[in-house]
Amino acid sequence: MKKLLQKLDTLGLLLLVAAAIWYSVTNLWSLWNISLGIVGGLCILTGIAVNYRQILASLGKRSTKYAGNYVISLILVVAIVSGLNFVGQRHPKRFDLTAEGQYTLAPQTVKILSNLNQDVDIKAFFSGGEYGPLNELITEYRTISPRIHFEFIDPDRQPDIAHQNEAEVYGVYQNPLTGSQLRFGTVVISAGDRKERIEKRSEEVLEQDLTNAIIKTLRTEKPKIYFVRGHAEKDPEDTEQRGYSDAKKAMQDQGYLVESINLVEASQVPEDATALIMAGPEREPFEQELNYINDYLAKGGGVLILTDPEPAPSLQAYLKEWGVQVDNNLVLDVSGVGQLMGTGPSIPLVTSYENHAITDRFEAMTFFPLTRSVQPMDSPPEGITVETLFKSNPNSWGETDLNTPEAQLDPQTDLEGPLPLAVAVKKVIKAATDETPAINARMVVAGTSNFPINAYFGAQGNGNLFLNMISWLAQDDDLISIRPKNPEDRRIILSQSQLSLIRLFVIFLFPGIALVAGIIVVLNRRRR
Repeated sequence: MKKLLQKLDTLGLLLLVAAAIWYSVTNLWSLWNISLGIVGGLCILTGIAVNYRQILASLGKRSTKYAGNYVISLILVVAIVSGLNFVGQRHPKRFDLTAEGQYTLAPQTVKILSNLNQDVDIKAFFSGGEYGPLNELITEYRTISPRIHFEFIDPDRQPDIAHQNEAEVYGVYQNPLTGSQLRFGTVVISAGDRKERIEKRSEEVLEQDLTNAIIKTLRTEKPKIYFVRGHAEKDPEDTEQRGYSDAKKAMQDQGYLVESINLVEASQVPEDATALIMAGPEREPFEQELNYINDYLAKGGGVLILTDPEPAPSLQAYLKEWGVQVDNNLVLDVSGVGQLMGTGPSIPLVTSYENHAITDRFEAMTFFPLTRSVQPMDSPPEGITVETLFKSNPNSWGETDLNTPEAQLDPQTDLEGPLPLAVAVKKVIKAATDETPAINARMVVAGTSNFPINAYFGAQGNGNLFLNMISWLAQDDDLISIRPKNPEDRRIILSQSQLSLIRLFVIFLFPGIALVAGIIVVLNRRRR
């Protein structure tokens, strides 16, 4: 019995190692591995108590000193490695060496994650548990913010958790054209008592999906955007090329509620309006409607007004009250830059932007089909600030003779470029105090309503620019940045002859060269 007790310290050490391995695998201190560690510690203490005389007797031996030094050195090495690993987990650093920055998060995502003030829990339900591509993406999120917590769950092995989270969409999708397979599942994002879910059956979960879900989860209430109707404006329900359905969906993905309103019927802008959009009216609004908009702005609202060249109304008299000059022209760009995009001179291309919150760090190209110039007045009304957002190419002008078949610059009647195409207006309604924040009216005016239509919303930076305008008007300044974009498909498509050539080199030529070289070496050695 005494011999068995003398072996308890060894057994206890093994139990402690087993508890540590258990934790490293599950990343969770459960009742079982804690109990295993406690039992191991008790076994070690019991073994020391039984063997204390032998231990004291061996302390003075030279071999014990050497062994002690070895053990202490080993403990120090383990402690240093463990410390480095701990620091690496708490402050991870990753480097993206891909040509397109495939594993670099978009500025908007980084901004959202850096400003998290509460924990965000992500549960991904996939067949078989962990899914590599999504795990790689979420790890990038975790690298930016320690408030991101995630786990992968196999719904078949843990059906109770899957049922609690209503995770019923998961499996394998096979592309009928290529035959390739894709694992899909349900991703549940929660913050406090709010939840959002991502369910995609035939596509990967991309960065924009995850970021948009986090944005919507963090909102305590959903802001509401209203489209003004009644004057043949662009329709957010229209799915055709000239409709705004893509813009509506993008705003909904950002957590906004989107509705339409007729101000004549409503007799006011609703109290719950976060921003108001008047997208390309083809008929002049009633004066009373414009008064409703002014009343809304006086409460600190935000309005986006997108005008179009003639014969559409310019709203010139109304916008002059806000320090905005709308020119009666059509901006033409003859620099040839637009040809790179397959466009003509009536679609000016913008490649540089002025310094403003809407265009901060904005580097994507945008283009504006059939636009008039819009610029700040020389002397805006008191208390109003008007800033240019971007201008057309220097080799452009504002054509005033819209009936001529061959437009040419006339310095006497036309405006020479570069010409402002959009402005941002800000008016202080109430200055900030120690107890209350400032109340500001915000307005954005652009010379065309065509740049965010369905045909152009996803092209270059048009959609991002439109969403930045909405974010600024809604005073969601933290959301203004470049949105995540779909990863570029960089697969190499080879012809059958190219595949045959590669097969010849890999299967026959290279192994053949190695075989011949080996035979030559063997023959040379035998001759010696």
